[in-house]
Amino acid sequence: MKKDNISKENLEINRKIVHVKNILNNMYEILALLKPMFDLMLEMEEAKIFRQNGTFDQAAKLLGEISESCRELEGNYLIH
Repeated sequence: MKKDNISKENLEINRKIVHVKNILNNMYEILALLKPMFDLMLEMEEAKIFRQNGTFDQAAKLLGEISESCRELEGNYLIH
């Protein structure tokens, strides 16, 4: 009985990890589609403010941390 509970918990964890992975894959695709627009926006004078105050660096850091956390979760818990 206890083994069944652990197995169900593992399946639930696996399901959640797969959802997070799908979300990240979708985010990657969205960012790739928006890249041409971002490139144009970065050429705007107003973008200098965000470069100088670290907004772009912080956003890149946060996306990297999310990606790394998901890879770690996947590696530790994904059931094959």
